[in-house]
Amino acid sequence: MKKVVFWLFIAVLLLATAYGLLKKPGERAQPVYAARAKETTFVREVSADGYLRAERIRLAFPAGGRVAEVRKNPGDRVEKGEVIARLEDAEARRRLDLAKARLAAFEAEQRAAAADRKARKQALLEKRRALAEKLALTRALYEAGAASRTELKAAEDALAENDRALEALKLEAERAEAQAKSRRAELEAALKEAKETLAKTRLVAPTAGVLEALPFHPGELAQGEAVLVVEGSVRPYARFPEAEAAELKEGLPARVELAGEEDHFVPSRVERILPPEREGESAWVPVELAPMPPGHGMPGLSLTAYVEVERIEDAVVVPLEALVEKGGKTYVWTIEKGKAHRAVVEKRAQNLTQAAVSGLSPGTPVIRLPPEGLEEGAPVLPTFEDEEGENGAG
Repeated sequence: MKKVVFWLFIAVLLLATAYGLLKKPGERAQPVYAARAKETTFVREVSADGYLRAERIRLAFPAGGRVAEVRKNPGDRVEKGEVIARLEDAEARRRLDLAKARLAAFEAEQRAAAADRKARKQALLEKRRALAEKLALTRALYEAGAASRTELKAAEDALAENDRALEALKLEAERAEAQAKSRRAELEAALKEAKETLAKTRLVAPTAGVLEALPFHPGELAQGEAVLVVEGSVRPYARFPEAEAAELKEGLPARVELAGEEDHFVPSRVERILPPEREGESAWVPVELAPMPPGHGMPGLSLTAYVEVERIEDAVVVPLEALVEKGGKTYVWTIEKGKAHRAVVEKRAQNLTQAAVSGLSPGTPVIRLPPEGLEEGAPVLPTFEDEEGENGAG
């Protein structure tokens, strides 16, 4: 019984093999790669290589001297007004303290003198009130015959002399004020100069940024210049071929891929399109993008800039290699019940990998890289590379 089953199995196997060999080529399922049309946002970009540029400020000590302290290192971020390094400043501090002391002593003298004049004026005013009262009484007595002309004259002279003293005190105050103003200006100028001298021993950041170079070392003479990259000035710069640059406009969205950070993109936008630069028969259009966020690259770092020049929302997209253009028409090979069918479509746009088309429903299986000689209704065996494990007609 076992022998009978064995020979029956062999017979069936031979018949199946013979059928496969005798089957016409057109009836055999041809293996093909396939993908499904997708409804998504279609984006077309133009790209160019470039590098990061930035505004730099060179900083040097206003005066010579020996470095006393360096508070920062290359690569450190600094705030506006922050001290980066300083020179030895003992003499400058001594001069500043002396200028402050002289001005303070002068102000103390002025306050004392002003207080003295105020007290003297108050005494003269009180004396004047008494002398005025005495003059009024003496005049009344003189008119009544109870006081002599000499007594009246003495009372009048006493009041006049007090008034002259008040006027002299006023003139003295005016002269003192004028002299004090001049002296104060001299002392304040000396103090300002002392402060400026001390300030020259400080290397201060004029704006926020990142230190690119710092050649100063404690104990050494201050020589050379520090380099500060201005915060917010680091921006991508790229040159696009003139033909591609024709589609560029200021404000278009972009993305930047820095060297060493492949597949990591920093959002940006086109800020400025510069005049073309010609090199022989070629022309390039320089483009500046928006400044990079803080901490994203230093000047000189190479990059690739991608600028979005076209966007179609809710587009039906197929792989670019699925398109066939022939006889002025564009079509794709679709798959239905294991057979290939030609479908005419309208190509709306394309980028390096995809095409946006109309005339095709989302989810429709299409053949990628259709084989030469593929015929309408030919059986195919699709492999969907983008859908792992799927094999068969869609």
